[in-house]
Amino acid sequence: MSESPMIRIPELWASTRAMLRPPLITPYVQILVAAALLALGSIRPAAAQTTPAGTASIDTPAPIDPYETVHEGNRLLKSGDAAKALELYDRAESVKPDAREIAFAQGLGHYALGDYEAARDAFQKAAGAKNDALADDALYSAGTTYHAEALAHADQPKLALENLESAMQRYQSVLAERPDHTAASDANLKAATMWRQMKQRLEQQQQQQQDQGENQEENQEQQDQQDKQEKKEKQQQNESKKQDEQESSEQKQEEQQQSSEKDQQQNQQQDQDQQKESSSEQEQESQSEQSSEAIEQREERVSKEQAERKLREMMQAIRERKENRREPVRFVPVRPVDKDW
Repeated sequence: MSESPMIRIPELWASTRAMLRPPLITPYVQILVAAALLALGSIRPAAAQTTPAGTASIDTPAPIDPYETVHEGNRLLKSGDAAKALELYDRAESVKPDAREIAFAQGLGHYALGDYEAARDAFQKAAGAKNDALADDALYSAGTTYHAEALAHADQPKLALENLESAMQRYQSVLAERPDHTAASDANLKAATMWRQMKQRLEQQQQQQQDQGENQEENQEQQDQQDKQEKKEKQQQNESKKQDEQESSEQKQEEQQQSSEKDQQQNQQQDQDQQKESSSEQEQESQSEQSSEAIEQREERVSKEQAERKLREMMQAIRERKENRREPVRFVPVRPVDKDW
């Protein structure tokens, strides 16, 4: 695929060198433009009028010669200075604003600068509503602006297809009136070839996009499933974690409860031990008191028994004395003692 057919003056005059065949000015068109400009009236600068003697001369700007101006513009366009050429074409237009030939020349200047939209407008003006050779060449040239834009946007098949269709419409319109228009015929064939290429590329892009879309959908579905699985696993992990935390909490509570019960048991045991100790002390004290009381009672009992015994002894002694009083005194014969001395 060729590069965008930017205006190159040598190519303008050779209709078979570029792919798009951008020779907007064919030899035929050159002759046509020259003849049309001559038909404008062959305006020439008027001869300098002499002023009457004794009157002051006033310098007035020389009137513009459209033919010479366009001719100079064409020379600048050939040399590659399209901007200055456009300036000259615009001057010529100021003198002859309805001249279709000047509009055609302006289209050439805009085309050379890559301003295809302005060139297209100028070519449409040059074509007008006429049905002559200039109109055919202008319509063909308008088609080349679309063709050039298609080449410039070859990386965008959809946009390129739209431009190519617009270009082929104009080429085919020219061929319908002038089947022998070689430039339009060649350009139409090249545009059709490029259209098929762009169509195929667009279909490939659409297929790739469709495949990518399907892949994206599949990837998205896989991603969704993966997300669901991860979410499920995360929920399970959270539930397991909660369960572990709950079990740990229950275990801690159970341990705390067991510890509390153990402490309570220990406290109870201590209380019981203390109670036992206290009870033992009380028992000991009670036993001691009882022992002391028993001792005292025993002592009292002993003392009482002794007293009773003594009393009995006294009473017995009294009775014995009484009995002794009642018995008569017995006289015991005294026997003489034998003295040994």
